[in-house]
Amino acid sequence: MDLKQKKILFAPHEIGGQMQLMVEELRRKGYFATAATYSQEWFGHINDIHLNINKVKSRFKKHSLTILFTLWAAQNFDIFHFFWGSSLYGFGPFRHLDLPWLRRMGKKVFVHYRGIELIDLAYFDYLRARTAGDDIPEPAMSRPEQLQSFARFRRYAHKMLVSEPDLFRVVPEAEGVMVQQAVDLAYWQPSQIYPPSREDGIFRIAHAPSLRRKKGTEFVEQSVAELKQAGYPIELVLIEKVPFHQVKALYEQADIGIDQVLYGWYGKVSIELMALGRPVICYIDDELFPYRTDMPIVNGHPRNLTQQLKDLLDNPARRQVLGEQGQAYVRRYHDVSAVVDQCLDLYAASYVD
Repeated sequence: MDLKQKKILFAPHEIGGQMQLMVEELRRKGYFATAATYSQEWFGHINDIHLNINKVKSRFKKHSLTILFTLWAAQNFDIFHFFWGSSLYGFGPFRHLDLPWLRRMGKKVFVHYRGIELIDLAYFDYLRARTAGDDIPEPAMSRPEQLQSFARFRRYAHKMLVSEPDLFRVVPEAEGVMVQQAVDLAYWQPSQIYPPSREDGIFRIAHAPSLRRKKGTEFVEQSVAELKQAGYPIELVLIEKVPFHQVKALYEQADIGIDQVLYGWYGKVSIELMALGRPVICYIDDELFPYRTDMPIVNGHPRNLTQQLKDLLDNPARRQVLGEQGQAYVRRYHDVSAVVDQCLDLYAASYVD
């Protein structure tokens, strides 16, 4: 079986440009691959196919467009790599109606979970409240409708993939199949090796919260304010609602990056900052650390964030070492070429099983 004879579709929702990045790498390697999204991200990422179904007001027209695209895709593709816990047809009581049909047609189905499509935002609220000292009961990690969707994929997907190990808690079936976030190392090369603090003496801390309640942004702001009050020449650079093509330049202005400080694993922000040689602070759950014991990330939680940030500011040699180690780490685990090769191995195995 030659995978280059198979047509691969990534769909139906883009997240951080990951679908298009992986599809373009597949094409570079000689495979037929397409990325299609039902809703365009505000970040400005461009996919091969933009249906913009989310903007259609008529419910009848929305269903009709989705059905037509589902029929077209089922006739024209062999391997379906679904993002965001969604499939081609996903409305109301008929959610994932396409999955058994695709399986009966002999198609290969993969679902790739990335985060909050499985984890309820209320769980992050709980983590934040607990950190603030509130004594509240722990909620379920997932909402009922998320679990219903997951059960459907469990029945029909050939493989369930996760991009980070914390999701194994919800998707135990994916154990050992961690397909991590990918980056284009040709793009994420530092054009500016040293941040401007070398000239003006102001240390800039980059923090890019896609959702403040998820990232723990208030704790980052508090730590920066405490150090500023203590006399450190420090400035917080909040990168929010910024088009993706402007992000790299902002990261290069930073001396240190802070990702999330509540949940327990790093995301794309950490990866991109490390690729640029910037040291990163992020909360890593002790239970998850064994998955990547060589990660050069400073483990920062609201309880120790101010001290961890202070230690980095006081130690330029450590910042440099962490920056160099971070670049090597990203090359080792997050190069899009290696991530795509991992997916190709999984696709090929589905034809053998």
